[in-house]
Amino acid sequence: MNSAEKLEKMLRLEKPKDRSEIPYFPQIITWAGTVSGISQKEMIFDVDQNIRALDLTFEKIGKPDVMMCTAMRDTTFIMGIPVRLPGKDLEDNALYQFVESDLFTLPEGGEYERIRKMGWQNWNGELLCRIQDPPFTSLEQLFGRFALMGQNAGKMAMHFIPQGIQPLTHTACAPVFDTLSQSHTMEEFCYDLYDYPEEVKQVILECTPAVIGQAIGTAKQVQGNRVGVYAMRSSATFVSPDAFEEFCWPGLKMMIEAFWAEGITTVLHADGNWLPMLSYFTRLPKSSVHFEFDGDTDMRKGYE
Repeated sequence: MNSAEKLEKMLRLEKPKDRSEIPYFPQIITWAGTVSGISQKEMIFDVDQNIRALDLTFEKIGKPDVMMCTAMRDTTFIMGIPVRLPGKDLEDNALYQFVESDLFTLPEGGEYERIRKMGWQNWNGELLCRIQDPPFTSLEQLFGRFALMGQNAGKMAMHFIPQGIQPLTHTACAPVFDTLSQSHTMEEFCYDLYDYPEEVKQVILECTPAVIGQAIGTAKQVQGNRVGVYAMRSSATFVSPDAFEEFCWPGLKMMIEAFWAEGITTVLHADGNWLPMLSYFTRLPKSSVHFEFDGDTDMRKGYE
């Protein structure tokens, strides 16, 4: 079986005959610099060096079946949170650092009404402009940055796909809940879940369709059928199972079902401990969602 066949078989939840049919996906980002001897600064600011570092790494460890075709600089850009970069704010070989800052502009729950009036895409675009260093002063700059991100992704995909390496996803997005948590800081957002629960839920339900629409549009544009969903604040590491059911699950369920209806599989980037939340996903169509766990989720119990 080639890499594409292995991946499709896995996505259909068909059991492999042996280990040779299991797709190999090492999620390598910064470690490629250690293996290749290329600095973190070079990988961040030069997509060609980023690709070269991955090539050198794969020469040493073997080519994977699947990889994430996102340039490091674009990973730091699209997170929607201020970042310190090697070679700019840090030493050349330091790892990039996200800096959690309160980016809300109005106190006492006022930001949620502001989001609803502006619309999610306008609000999120404004936020992305504000956190750049130096800040973007026009939407044209933001659109140009997204265009560059697309060019970088295409460059990486066209380099690795001919080698038989498949992209894990064809586009990505984040649930509204998780973006709110990151942009308001976890502590302040947790207070809001207690003080302004209805306002938070209203924003999630009203704005999630905009996230869905943009992701589906991008996936269809590139003729892709897998979307990454970065739900990094919805695990038991950050919220209780009760809070997950009340605030996180409605938006996640809406996203996964909407993608599946369009023939798109969700790959949930599941940092933290998701074990207490996994039973919710058994209510969804079979094979509609797959998970990227880290060491905090017991994978054997998760599989069960």
